[in-house]
Amino acid sequence: MPVSVGLIAQIIERVAPKAWAEEWDNVGLLVGDFAAPVERILVALDATPEVLQEAREKDVQLIVAHHPILFRALKNLRSDNQSARLPIQMIQSGIAYYAAHTNLDQSPLSSSWSLGKALELEKMEHLKLTHAEKLVKLVTFVPKDHAEAVRQALVNVGVGEGITDGPHASEYAECFFTVVGTGMFRPLNNAHPTIGEVGELTRVEEIRLESILPENRIDRVVKALQKAHPYEEPAYDLIPLYNRGASRGYGVIGYLKVPESLGSFARKLSAGLRKLAPASLAEEPKVRASGNTEQILRKIAIVNGSGGSFISQALFKGADLLITGDVDHHEVLDALEAGLPIMDMGHFWGEIPMVKTLAEHLKAEKALAGVEVIISQKMKSPWRELNS
Repeated sequence: MPVSVGLIAQIIERVAPKAWAEEWDNVGLLVGDFAAPVERILVALDATPEVLQEAREKDVQLIVAHHPILFRALKNLRSDNQSARLPIQMIQSGIAYYAAHTNLDQSPLSSSWSLGKALELEKMEHLKLTHAEKLVKLVTFVPKDHAEAVRQALVNVGVGEGITDGPHASEYAECFFTVVGTGMFRPLNNAHPTIGEVGELTRVEEIRLESILPENRIDRVVKALQKAHPYEEPAYDLIPLYNRGASRGYGVIGYLKVPESLGSFARKLSAGLRKLAPASLAEEPKVRASGNTEQILRKIAIVNGSGGSFISQALFKGADLLITGDVDHHEVLDALEAGLPIMDMGHFWGEIPMVKTLAEHLKAEKALAGVEVIISQKMKSPWRELNS
């Protein structure tokens, strides 16, 4: 059963909101109609003529890719304009194009996280943190007989969930603390008390109910509390916390379970990349490294895509190695001078794992149960090794 392009966009943006993208980036639906029906999705890294032809042959209605097809505003839609050629052909073929780029790089589906897990890094965290959710503690007081109803209403709007994604995602939900005590109040003349009489001091056995929620949910949580609470004026406190909630950022850094040499780890990296690549990808990853092959590694930093600008961050966090792609010659020299070896896995291989994780995420979505999700078999690195 087909679904709309718009629904698929919403599903992707739940895990990688467009607002996370860099200002210079161009993400979201770049070609097509949000209302158009979709029966088959092709997931790819780039928009290339080969990928578009594959989409046509497989009767695909939507291409979901990592790299945007349009970065700059088009001044014309002529077929001799290289930047306009593929978008024009997509429109002619009735194929929509959706891009998730720097927003996806900061999500739990990023290649950095996937590769870090495949390499079994421990104590992983973001290499560069871009946002950390602020948390608030909610404390309210409820008559004992109504406490469970109020608690359930709070659960329904996300109170007590813990961190739902990122490096410290929680495996617990409905986390609350309760204490029994006595509440006191005297209703005045215009009050309409649920318990007690106007003018009389009333004592009620109450439950102190407390839990933690993200700051951005305060408004809907308070509304849910006021609706479910039996009192005309429920008492509650919102206490700002220094605890950090869900976070997002670029890259990861973590520790090897067992320290090993640069030389042996290069082989482990190639095997990890191959494991995360779609089975249909025929070519093998090519990893090159700078530094002493005998150097012992303990702490590893990973940045998918072009990560030369993260060298200083990796040094600051004490990394023994930075794994990335597309590193400038002079950046490598500077890193070596500072004592940081680099492993270059190439831009293509550094981001291929994200194609697989995004496709698996879409396949697991119940709302897309009737939609076929296909990983492109025409993806390939633009680089070729020529024999001399």
